[in-house]
Amino acid sequence: MDPRNNSNEQALLNVFGATLINEPKALRECLNLLRIYRIEPETLHSKWEAFIMNRTSSAADAADDGTTMSTVNLEGFKAHLRRTLEQQALQHQNQQHQASHMTSGAYAMPKKAAIKNRYHGGGSAGSSSRVNHDMDLDPYNEFSSPSSKLFALRKNVNEIEETLNGHLPQRSHPSTAGNGSSEYQHSINLVVPVKPYRYMFEKLSEKGEALDEKIDMFASLYKESYPETEFQNPSQPSQNVITVIGRICSDANEGKSNEHSLVLETSRRLGGGARIRLDVTELSSLNFFPGQIAVLDGINVNGSTFVATKIHKLPVQSMAGASPAELEELQYRRLGGQPIKMVVAAGPYTLSDNLLFEPLEALMEHVNKERPDILLLMGPFISSQHPHILSGDVDMLPEAYFSKYISSRLAQHQERYPREMQILLVPSQQDIIHETTVLPQPEFEHQRALELPTGTYCLPNPAQFTINEMVFAVNTSDILLQLSGDEVTVNPERTDRLGRLSKYLVEQRSLHPVYPGLVSDIEAGIDFNQLDLLDLKVCPDILLLPSKLKHFAKTVDNVMMVNPNQLSKAQTGGTFAVLTIHPMAQDYLSDAVMIMDDEDERTMSMYHRVYERCRVDIVRV
Repeated sequence: MDPRNNSNEQALLNVFGATLINEPKALRECLNLLRIYRIEPETLHSKWEAFIMNRTSSAADAADDGTTMSTVNLEGFKAHLRRTLEQQALQHQNQQHQASHMTSGAYAMPKKAAIKNRYHGGGSAGSSSRVNHDMDLDPYNEFSSPSSKLFALRKNVNEIEETLNGHLPQRSHPSTAGNGSSEYQHSINLVVPVKPYRYMFEKLSEKGEALDEKIDMFASLYKESYPETEFQNPSQPSQNVITVIGRICSDANEGKSNEHSLVLETSRRLGGGARIRLDVTELSSLNFFPGQIAVLDGINVNGSTFVATKIHKLPVQSMAGASPAELEELQYRRLGGQPIKMVVAAGPYTLSDNLLFEPLEALMEHVNKERPDILLLMGPFISSQHPHILSGDVDMLPEAYFSKYISSRLAQHQERYPREMQILLVPSQQDIIHETTVLPQPEFEHQRALELPTGTYCLPNPAQFTINEMVFAVNTSDILLQLSGDEVTVNPERTDRLGRLSKYLVEQRSLHPVYPGLVSDIEAGIDFNQLDLLDLKVCPDILLLPSKLKHFAKTVDNVMMVNPNQLSKAQTGGTFAVLTIHPMAQDYLSDAVMIMDDEDERTMSMYHRVYERCRVDIVRV
C-alpha cells in the first residue's frame, strides 16, 4: 500500500473526526478526492464545512444532522467540490491572462528561462523538491497550464462511452494465472518482423515493380477461386463485355476524388501499364478509393473509356486457426479458464499546451487499479507536431522526456506488480524519437536510451503479432482518416461508414492500401521496397486502427475492428479501449478434441472465434 495513503487517511480522520469514523466508504471516497484534485485534507474539510452550512434543508435531510457522510451528503458534496474547484481554476486562469497583459516586457520572465525554471528547480527549495522528485502534477501550482487545471477537474472519468458484446462480463479481479508456480506469461510473437533498413534509396523502377506485383498477386488469387476467369486489357477497344483487374486512381489535379475523376491503372503484364478513364454511371452502387485493387466487368467501345457494368468481390482471406487440443491446453490448463484483460491506448499522451503527460498518468492510475495482463501503447509518444516541439519550447532531448514521463510510470507499475503485465509499444510516423518517418517502421531501436522496464515488447508499425493463439494487427498511421478523405461512394451497400472504411483493409489484405497518399500528409509516406511488409499475412482476429475519427468497436466479417481514438485531444482528455477476452466454452473445446482425426484436416484446426468471446469497452480517460 502507498504510504501516502496511510498518512492521508490518518490526517482525514484527525480533521473530520466523527464525520468519517465508522464510515469506510466515505473515507475511501475522500481519499480518492485528495488524489484526483491533489488537495490537502484540511482543504477538503473546509470545503465540507462550507457545503454543510450552505445545504438547503429538506424533508430528506430531517433525519440527518450532517455529522456523518451519508450517501446523499457524499454525492452532493462531490458535485459541490467539483463546481467550486472548477470556478477557482477558471478564476485563476483569467487572473493570469490579465496579468500577462499588464506585465511589461522588461519585467516578464523570458519563456526559455521559465521552462528551465520549471524543470531545473527554480524558486524555493520546497517547490524544487516537488517538481524534481514528485512527478505528479499539482494542478494548482504556479507551473501548471490552464488546461492542466481543467483536466484535473474533468467530468465522466472512466465512464464507458461504447461497448461491443456487452452481454459478456468484465473481469473484476486481477488474473491469478501467472501467480502460481508456473508464472505463465502470455506468448507474444511477431507474424511479420521488420528489420531496420535505409529509406530514401528507392528507385522509380522498383516502385513500379512493387505496384505491378500487387495487381498481379490479386489476379492470381482471383483465378485460384474462379479458374475460368480470363483477364483482358481494359484499354483495348472491345464490343463484348470483358473482365479486367487494376488499381483505382484519380486524375483530379486538386480537391477530393469523385466519380468523374476515376481512372483504372493496369499492370504491365495484364495491360501494358496503361491508364484508362473509368465510367461508373452504369453501376447502381460503388465505393472506391485511390489505390484499391478492383475486378470489374465492362466494355470499351472507342478505346478511350472503360464503362464498368459490374464489380466483383475479391476472394476472402482465410482466418487463422489452431488445434482444439492446443486451445484447451492453453485456455484451461495454463490460464485456468480465466479471461485475458488488455488495455489499448493511442497517443498523443500529453495535452497540447504542456509536456507533463497528465492523460498518461490518468491512464496508469486506471491500469494500477484494474491490473490488466497486456498494456498496448501506440504512438505518437513524443509527437513532432506538438506545439512545444514545433516551436523549440523544450529544454530536454525527446528521449529524456520519454524516459522521465513515460518509462518511469511504466517502471513504477512493473516494480509494484512484477511479471504481472506485459507492455507492448508501437511507434508512429509522428514520433520524433524514431529514426524512420515512412512505413513500414521498425521497432524502437534504442530501448536502453528510453529506459524501458522489463516486460516491454517493442513492435514495428504496422505490426502483425499473436498473443497466445489470437492474431492482432495494428497501424498507427491514421489510415481511416486517409481513406475517409478520398473515398468515392454512390449508394454504398454498407451504410455504416466507419465499418466500411475498416473493411477495406481486410478486403485489400493490406494495412495501408491507399495510394497515392496526400503529399501534405506526414503519415502518407511508404517505402515501396518494403511494400510487402504492409500486407496482411493472415486475416486478423482483432484489427486496431487508432484514428482521429470517432471511437468505435465493431465486428466486420468476423474481424473485431477497434478505434480507441486518442488519449489526449488538444487540451482535453480522450478515450482508450479495454478488451476482455474470454476463453472458448470448455464443453465446445472438449467435443472438438474428441473428434480430432489425423486423417481429416478439418478436425485438426478450428477458428479462434474471438469476435464471439471478446468484450470491448471504450472508456473515457
